[in-house]
Amino acid sequence: MRRKILAFVDFFHQPFKKIIPKSDFRYLAIGGSTWLLGNLVYATAYEYIFTNAKIELLEIDFKRENAALVLHFMIVIPYGFLMNKFIVFAHSKVKSSTQFIRFIILVIFNVLVNYLLLKYFIESLFVNPITAKVMISIGLAGFSYLYQQYFTFGVKKIRKKI
Repeated sequence: MRRKILAFVDFFHQPFKKIIPKSDFRYLAIGGSTWLLGNLVYATAYEYIFTNAKIELLEIDFKRENAALVLHFMIVIPYGFLMNKFIVFAHSKVKSSTQFIRFIILVIFNVLVNYLLLKYFIESLFVNPITAKVMISIGLAGFSYLYQQYFTFGVKKIRKKI
């Protein structure tokens, strides 16, 4: 399965091979598929699964949009972790349990930063919400790549300067 996914992703890398390394392209492709899956799950859950204004899950009342978000995370977190672990950073020597804990820390950080920056950009700087979301996503994608490469999956080490 891994070889088939890599062959598919690498096929689309061909036109870009002079401007972006294969490993970075793979990260972008897997990240893009995770982003797309998340949006599809959220929209489907919001529009077709959670149709009432309030949803009761595990004796907790959720607004419809929050229930959709819970389902979104239940699907996207394992997908994102497994795709990064086995496709993008397959050569990592870090224990799987350690990788997963580090990945969850990144997810929590990204959710908090997204929320806080969106609130700040929209309410204080009066930036259009969609523009703000795009700007924040680009910044967090760059941070997430470095975090995963150097920490979560420990593929690269930071060199000490003498």
